This record gives sequence, C-alpha cells and structure tokens, in this order.
Amino acid sequence: MPVLSGAAVVFLRESDLTQSDIHLVIILLLVIAAALALQALGVVIASAIAARTLVRAKTLVGMVEAKASPVLDQTKTILDQTQAILKDLAPRLRRLSESAEQVSSTVRTRVEDLSVTVNELNDTMLEINDRTRKQVRRADGIVQDALDATEEISQAVQQGIKGPVKQIAAIIAGVQAAIKVLVERSPFRPKG
Repeated sequence: MPVLSGAAVVFLRESDLTQSDIHLVIILLLVIAAALALQALGVVIASAIAARTLVRAKTLVGMVEAKASPVLDQTKTILDQTQAILKDLAPRLRRLSESAEQVSSTVRTRVEDLSVTVNELNDTMLEINDRTRKQVRRADGIVQDALDATEEISQAVQQGIKGPVKQIAAIIAGVQAAIKVLVERSPFRPKG
C-alpha cells in the first residue's frame, strides 16, 4: 500500500473505503503532484525569460546612456553658457535701465519747463492787443501741437525710442518760428 499522510490514514481507517477508492485518491494525488510539477516548470521557464529580458533591458539602458550622455553634456554646456551670458548681461541691462530712467526724467523735466514757458508766452501774447488775437489763436494752436508733440515724445522716450533730443529741438524751433511770425506781425513793432 502506498504511503499516505497521517490524516489520510486516520480518515481511511475510520471510513468504509474500498481498495478502488484508495486507488482513485492516489490517482488524484498523482494528478495534483503533476500539476504542481508543471507549475514549478512554468515558474522556472518564466524566470529564465525574465532573466533574459533583464539582460536585454540592461543592454538597452547601456545603449541609451551611451547615446544620451553626449546630448546631456551638450545641454549642460549650453545651459552653462546661457547662464554665463545672462550673468554677463544683467549688469549691462541694469545700467541701461538706469540710463533710460535718467534720460526719461531729464526729458520730462525739460518738457515741463517748455510747457510752462509756452503757457507764459501764450498768456503774454493774449495780452498784447485785440488786433493780434487771430494770430495768438494760431500760436495757441501751434503751442497745443507742441504740447501734444512733447507728450508723444515723452511716451516715445519711455518706450525706448531713440532721438528724443532732436524732436524737442524741432518743437522749440517751431515755437521760435511762431514767436518770430507773431513779433513780425505785431503792430507795436518798430517799423524801419
């Protein structure tokens, strides 16, 4: 009789099993043992496949590292160069910004001075004579254009446009020309 476990022996003694029942149990145990052996074989095969896949993965990782390493090195070099350029440009940009602020402040002050001067000139021209009111209105239009132009200049300077000094000189020349025309047409001007 085949060797059975202790629980099976106890069970078999107390029951009325026949010899054929015992053979059937043994056959079932052999089927279970075969299934477990197949399962173990499957685990071994799966382990071998996993080991081969792991080797391939390591090879692929090595290839990727070999190909990506120069790209990463170049990227790091480019980043370092970019940082160096930005570090080098920062003080220059700061100085440029400070200079722009100074120019803007100076131009704003000059524009305000010009605006006060033009307004005083306008008041003076209105007081000269009723006969020159038509000319004064024309000069006021010129002065208003000059004020509009100086406001545009102030905005242009704040936006970083070059050449605000030339525009201010042109405005002053226009105002001087207007004053000259008004003085030439004034009835109080000595004739000679």
